[in-house]
Amino acid sequence: MRHPNILEFIGAEKHIENSLTAFWLITVYHNRGSLCDYLKAYTVTWTELCKIAESMARGLMHLHEEIPATKGEQLKPAIAHRDFKSKNVLLKHDLTACIADFGLALIFQPGKPCGDTHGQVGTRRYMAPEVLEGAINFTRDAFLRIDVYACGLVLWELVSRCSAHGSPVPEYTLPFETELGPHPTLDEMQDNVVMKKLRPRISNQWRTHPGLNAMCDTMEECWDHDAEARLSSSCVMERVSQHTKYQTTQLLIESNTDPADSV
Repeated sequence: MRHPNILEFIGAEKHIENSLTAFWLITVYHNRGSLCDYLKAYTVTWTELCKIAESMARGLMHLHEEIPATKGEQLKPAIAHRDFKSKNVLLKHDLTACIADFGLALIFQPGKPCGDTHGQVGTRRYMAPEVLEGAINFTRDAFLRIDVYACGLVLWELVSRCSAHGSPVPEYTLPFETELGPHPTLDEMQDNVVMKKLRPRISNQWRTHPGLNAMCDTMEECWDHDAEARLSSSCVMERVSQHTKYQTTQLLIESNTDPADSV
């Protein structure tokens, strides 16, 4: 599981208090905190958005990927996070992302069934329609698509705090907070996300910036109501990487253009 975009686990400590035993997990510390907390305090430039989004997508792709065993390494099975959200994405000092909190994660060993697991878990506002509806197909790919849906919402959070379009950037809000408030009930989420197919609003201002416009298209394909129509995590990573390269190229072209050339 060692990967630069997955929170590094160091060890565990056993603690006994009042006859109760608990294990404290020890991980690497990242002083910028969670993406959620960072976006509450700061806006991001296009370059910063790309760095965060691409590294986050790369981490999710690695998590989902099954890597066969080699002589030097054991099999790395596919893993579904099942509680993917901006609170569980940490930022390193250089603003690259790493994914944390695997308390609900599900490991898929090749040739073995998912086992006895509860489908309706995670954070309510990030639950995919099929999770809210209690209609999950208990297969590996179905669980991985649930993570991708949540990834689309996190991309929306990033874009909502990006200053690249040149217009004022509104205060940070969680997905669906504007529509449903800070603490939506399960019934409210079911009614709006499943029945009405509600998704967070995409601002017209975002569409004026080529990179943000492409990112909006990607997030919409992540949160598609039809789980099978969603992008895979590897496709998300490739898309975000393409957005980054395209916009960087355009900026270089513009910065190297002599004003006299356009006269």
